[in-house]
Amino acid sequence: MHDLSLRGLAIGSAIVLGGVLASLAIARLFARPVEIAPPLHPVLQTAPRDDFASFRREKQWQLESYGRIDRSHQHIPIEEAMRRLAKDR
Repeated sequence: MHDLSLRGLAIGSAIVLGGVLASLAIARLFARPVEIAPPLHPVLQTAPRDDFASFRREKQWQLESYGRIDRSHQHIPIEEAMRRLAKDR
């Protein structure tokens, strides 16, 4: 007959549990958030006509106006760009 030591079982369990908790704590220190990929299926629009109209207005504004893209680039109206291009030829 085998005698089971409850004290030994408790100490062994505490060591295992301590190791698991320490591993989780260390993993949490080094873990970085994971970016979630976009869905594989298309997301349906709630108002496609309004979205398209807004898209067209934005693009038309870009074609007809001056604006800064970044520190070293800007956009000019398409008519002005074509005039400058024709003048250089």
